[in-house]
Amino acid sequence: MKAAGVVSSYYPPRARWYTRLFCVPAERARRRFHLDRLRLRGGITARELVLSLILPGFGFFALGRRRLGWIFVGCYLFAALLFTAALGYRVSSIAYGTLISIHATSIVFVEGLWLGDSPFRLRLGAALCTLVAVWGLLYAPAVGFVERHWLMPLRVGDHVLVVHRTSAAWIHRGDLVAYKIEDQNVVRHLERPIILRAGLALDRALAGPGDQVRFGAKGLFVNEQPVAAPANLPMAGGFVVPEKTWFIWPQFAIQARGVPMADIQAAIQEVAMVPANHIVGKPFKRWFGRRQSL
Repeated sequence: MKAAGVVSSYYPPRARWYTRLFCVPAERARRRFHLDRLRLRGGITARELVLSLILPGFGFFALGRRRLGWIFVGCYLFAALLFTAALGYRVSSIAYGTLISIHATSIVFVEGLWLGDSPFRLRLGAALCTLVAVWGLLYAPAVGFVERHWLMPLRVGDHVLVVHRTSAAWIHRGDLVAYKIEDQNVVRHLERPIILRAGLALDRALAGPGDQVRFGAKGLFVNEQPVAAPANLPMAGGFVVPEKTWFIWPQFAIQARGVPMADIQAAIQEVAMVPANHIVGKPFKRWFGRRQSL
């Protein structure tokens, strides 16, 4: 036997997996406001209410509908897998909508504690507001964050390639690279201005910083080594790629109405000098078993 409050040296206290930085303030708040004693309508606690808002399907478990909860959780996980695997295709968009709908339905189920006897118009309005709130506050920001910092789907013709967001430091000659073409890439100094549409493009990096590029009648040469040449390259000329710049020749669908091909090639060459900060990334080699290539 040991006195209360005395720590035995034989049974040392267990180490926590969480940090006291978060534990201590949360514990104080729980005691200060008596959150453990707080019960909302239907017997649901404040903690269960918060988890029901955050975790899809948790509301069913909180209200004792475990079987229904497992069904919704299973459907949610399947939709999440389908959304990720088919990213960029129509089926992924359908799965994305299903994720939001399941999450919103779980919250609406909890809202029924307060709106169960309300008019149908009010309950329908609350459900629609919940659906919009779940999309706008949770899913849209999460998808935007992932696309800005981790990966994004990019459609090229009939194909969708999932691009890994990375810096220019990881780009090598010959890599398939996603990059930005911005509005300033509008060539106006020619006799007939050529406007190139801004957006994202996906092409191979032909040369990197410091490489010597030469156009010839027999093709393209980088550091005097022959390179597979894309279409519409100039037949003569050359340059050295500046620092923090990549030479990536874009494959445009050209509509030339009375514009000399030399002018078009000059315009494309300006766009082909891609600054390092315009590099978006490069496609994963495989995405859920699907080989990604053009």
